[in-house]
Amino acid sequence: MACHFNGNNVRPYSLILTLVFAFLLFDATSNAQKIVKVEEICKQTKIFAYCSNLLNSIPGGAARADVDSLAHYTIEVLRSKLINTVNLLNSLIAKTTDPKAKELYNFCLKEFTSDDGALAEIDPMQRSLKAKDYNSVSLHLNDLVWDNDLCMSHGKDKSSTSSHHFTTEFKDPSPLPQFTEDIFKVLQIITIISNYWFKIY
Repeated sequence: MACHFNGNNVRPYSLILTLVFAFLLFDATSNAQKIVKVEEICKQTKIFAYCSNLLNSIPGGAARADVDSLAHYTIEVLRSKLINTVNLLNSLIAKTTDPKAKELYNFCLKEFTSDDGALAEIDPMQRSLKAKDYNSVSLHLNDLVWDNDLCMSHGKDKSSTSSHHFTTEFKDPSPLPQFTEDIFKVLQIITIISNYWFKIY
């Protein structure tokens, strides 16, 4: 049923909250169009050189790229790294004879490729970004961090006897730790970029 606005029936605090929300939404949209220097973003990370190289590789150059453009590009870099990691995992699963390694690789593959896994977050994340729904982008980002962290930490808890951890620590000799570390770095950069949507100047 349609709800018609009647100024006489609106409580003062409800009107104030509505105006505050509208201001924050406008502010986030305005901040998304701001040009932010790569150096300013990357100095907030612990991976300055990696961050700088990645953002400066955006087609057309980073100097004219606004916050949303940097986010869009970095999410696509993340997509590429996730796909490369999935390809690696499939190759490792096919080759390994170590049962602990196979368990780890299958676990990580599930975290990245299941219906609610990391790769499944990318397209809706980009759609939310295009729609300037920054809260939804942040939710997808949190899920991506969680999926990658589960893979990175799997098998490293010596005290746990759950099905998600080995009773003794497994040291993976494959390139997988480097691949997930690269994903983690890109997620750090996206997280820093996302902060600009909600900054109030």
